Amino acid sequence: MAMTRHTPFKRWPTWIALALLPFLSACFASSWSLPASQAVPDKGLVTLIPLYIPDYLKNDQRPSPYLYQPPPGSVISQFVTRTPNQEQALGFRLVSEPSDKGTFCTLYLRLLEPSTATQLSSLLSMLTYFLLPTYSGSMTFELTYDVFSDTHFVRQYRYQVHGKRLIWLFMPFAVPFMSGYWEPTIQPQVEIPDGLMQGLLSTLAQLKADGQRDGLFK
Repeated sequence: MAMTRHTPFKRWPTWIALALLPFLSACFASSWSLPASQAVPDKGLVTLIPLYIPDYLKNDQRPSPYLYQPPPGSVISQFVTRTPNQEQALGFRLVSEPSDKGTFCTLYLRLLEPSTATQLSSLLSMLTYFLLPTYSGSMTFELTYDVFSDTHFVRQYRYQVHGKRLIWLFMPFAVPFMSGYWEPTIQPQVEIPDGLMQGLLSTLAQLKADGQRDGLFK
């Protein structure tokens, strides 16, 4: 059957979908906040405080409570990878097991559960192929540090790193009009935003400052 001259115009939804195809890999963007006041790193050589992260956290591959978000175990693994390059600045060194003597810290990280409204909004956005936007303004990672001295528990410190996330087909056009620094993510299930890692690592500097204030660290 010969194609009529009107046939291409009847397929305008297909042409629009093809035109927007390059933007599908950039539907996701996130923005992470750093602490308002960050500790000033020590200059010169310092005594590094041992930091122990349990293996079960690093090996935890349970799915994230957020759609299209890396599992918390992957976030911890990236945290472990990035820490050795900043040991002197942060004042901590990773250890494979807790110390029997002296001061050491342990870390526990968790991603707080999203609200039901946020979960439904993300699901609806996915079902509409991201034509409907979903905005999460309260993504929160909570880090709990326990300080021990000679294996005796001394004190606990807790910090939160807050983030925002936008999922939308037209996200690249919206980001320039949004406040703050936003990072597009091509593979949101596996990629960990640099802003998130900076926020997580900054809690070590804050822990060092708080511990020195309380007389726990030198």
